[in-house]
Amino acid sequence: MKVSIIGAGRLGATLAYTLTLKDTVREVTLIDINHNLSKGEMLDISHGVSLTGYTRIKTADYDSVKDADIIVITAGIPRKPGESRLDLNKKNVNILKDIVGNITKYNKSAILFVVSNPVDIMTYVAYKVSGFERKRVFGMGTMLDTTRLRSAVGMFFDLNPKDVNIMFLGEHGDSMTPVFSLANINSIPLSSIPGYDKKKLEEIAEYSRTCAAEVIALKGGTIFAPAVVMAEIVESMVKDRRQIMPLSVYLEDYYGIDGIYTGVPAILSKNGIESVIKPMLTEKEIEGLRGSAAVIKNAIKDLKDGGFID
Repeated sequence: MKVSIIGAGRLGATLAYTLTLKDTVREVTLIDINHNLSKGEMLDISHGVSLTGYTRIKTADYDSVKDADIIVITAGIPRKPGESRLDLNKKNVNILKDIVGNITKYNKSAILFVVSNPVDIMTYVAYKVSGFERKRVFGMGTMLDTTRLRSAVGMFFDLNPKDVNIMFLGEHGDSMTPVFSLANINSIPLSSIPGYDKKKLEEIAEYSRTCAAEVIALKGGTIFAPAVVMAEIVESMVKDRRQIMPLSVYLEDYYGIDGIYTGVPAILSKNGIESVIKPMLTEKEIEGLRGSAAVIKNAIKDLKDGGFID
């Protein structure tokens, strides 16, 4: 499979590097408005492939996406300290529209995987601008936040984080809601694990919801964890694992939510989003998910009212 990455900044370049380490993709192209940057990153990564495998790394222009199977969009203005993801809404929408317009000139059959923030809104814009079917347009959703939460819960119990099953749903942002009602570690409910502390776990969830801001304040951006998550999503498609992941997908009649993209469990295959899963949530969790959806709807309405999108 061939993967094209739009945006050769720290996040896009680290994704390309991580994909070479996994050695599951035959070709990765880096596309960026700054050609020197994309070429430099490509050369740096390619110098190590004799130790990592045979992933070909190239720098290219938009016409190179014509035979890409998966196109990952990471380009955009990143968050600054003190900014929320929603603060990037109007800053990144025109960038996203231009990127998707360039992609569709050369490729109308690829899967679009959107990472640019605010990801739920940018994924909605990508869907509208591309004209692609819904299954071939999705965003990272709350997969990164879920990964952070699983890692933190595993460390709290001193157990393998890979065995932790818990999710954030909703907006990839401040309004996301944790689903504790279904949480378990290798099928064992959290409440049955030695050391269980409901209040402490709620604090861990709150920290996982907001910890990206701390990283941004300390080093200027979140890079490594997002790249690992993105690479996992790409690899899942390449290997057709049919995993269930909390991704930003288009919703219809989902606990009363319609017409937006947001993070909920979905089956991911080599063809994109196969189906959306509707788990049995508590009333509190449903209320949280609906509240998060309202934040996204308001942000989309703001873009429409401002003439940014139709």
